[in-house]
Amino acid sequence: MLRRQRTDTLLTVLLWLLFFIAMTMKQAYGISICSKELPRIVQKCIEEVRKMESFDCRLYTPTLDDYQQKCPMSTLTCFEKEVNVLVLESGNKSSPIYKLKLSFRLKSLKSFIKQKEGANCPDCEVHRERAAKDFLTTLLTILEWMNNKGCSH
Repeated sequence: MLRRQRTDTLLTVLLWLLFFIAMTMKQAYGISICSKELPRIVQKCIEEVRKMESFDCRLYTPTLDDYQQKCPMSTLTCFEKEVNVLVLESGNKSSPIYKLKLSFRLKSLKSFIKQKEGANCPDCEVHRERAAKDFLTTLLTILEWMNNKGCSH
């Protein structure tokens, strides 16, 4: 009887150890990144930009391929910088674009991103300039892709 209890205890300890190793490796080699709030915020910003009839702001816009292939950190950094430009260009501090602190939230999200060392990523200014609505739509696509890949349902 005592021997069976030791075996059960040992198995429990081994299972916990395997779980711990799996979680550590997941963090080291690709943490799941998930933000349900960010896509909603970007959607509100898209709606706000649509309301601004004469707003003609063009922003450097990385693509989903830039994010997926090897440059997730630099892609989000570019979006973060360009969101700051968008806020300045909109000039309206009562706008959701300003109030929702999208740039700050992107910066926080970047802290979970790992980029391969030696990745030859393009500077933000190399990307095509797109209208603000298209810029935000691309950002939304990337965030949704991240959620689809990293969120448990």
